[in-house]
Amino acid sequence: MMLAGLFAGALFIGLLVGDRWYFRTLSAEASRYGCRVGRGAARLESMSLKRIHACFDTLGLLPMRHGVARLFIETNRLLLRPRYPTLWAFLWIWPMKAIIDLQTDGEAVVLTITKRTPWASAILTGAWFVIVTIGTLGTIISYAVEGGLASSSGVLMASGILTLGLFFLFSGLVTVVMAYRMENNRLAVLQQELFEVFNGRTSATR
Repeated sequence: MMLAGLFAGALFIGLLVGDRWYFRTLSAEASRYGCRVGRGAARLESMSLKRIHACFDTLGLLPMRHGVARLFIETNRLLLRPRYPTLWAFLWIWPMKAIIDLQTDGEAVVLTITKRTPWASAILTGAWFVIVTIGTLGTIISYAVEGGLASSSGVLMASGILTLGLFFLFSGLVTVVMAYRMENNRLAVLQQELFEVFNGRTSATR
């Protein structure tokens, strides 16, 4: 039994590490990997795809101060990945990347932006909220079935359990929202750097 538990734990950790590693890979296949958590759009006036392509090296890479961009010229798609310290990249639960599809519109280029986070992060976050919700409701229902609500002190106890469950749910929601905003701001900074390179205001970091 213990051996099965150790195997399950090792498999779980392996899946988490594999999920995070593949999410950070700069390949064309990995660019579409992850749970979609946001969308956006932008428009670059007086811009052409040829001018954008010229900003990338022969491998399709464009290093910048706060991250890296990868161009997939066959599909006119960009992958934006923020830069983290090596350890922090694997410890942080909700990393984000952006996939940008390019399309010409006259003398402008329209960018369709999709933001993604690792599937493991999305699944674990959702599972945590489900477990807390079911656990809280299950405890209250079990307490009520056993006659715990027959007295005023029992009602007070049930109210305390409910309050504690709501507190955990609210704390989790605040944490997720703050994490999303932080990662979204990180991507916004990287996206601004990318646009400045396209417009010739700054040069790539080599």
